[in-house]
Amino acid sequence: MERTLRAVRWPLYGAFVLASVVSTMLAVPIGLATLGLEPNQVTFLPLTVTGLPWSGPLFWIELDSVTRLAVALVSNVLNLAVGLMLARGSD
Repeated sequence: MERTLRAVRWPLYGAFVLASVVSTMLAVPIGLATLGLEPNQVTFLPLTVTGLPWSGPLFWIELDSVTRLAVALVSNVLNLAVGLMLARGSD
């Protein structure tokens, strides 16, 4: 079991980094233009989901879009840092 976890920890972390980058791109107009989507299709839901549990209060509290984006981005950075620590585990 431990060998299996060692084999998949970096690919799992890479997948989470990719999901965080794509969800961040969906939350800003420049990212949407890069993906070939319309700028009025901005959504914070994927960014909020990848930022869980830190971004959990965003589901219950109504905030303006700038504050929501800031909280979700900080939540994702925290999750990326925690994920990196877990991936480096016994290196």
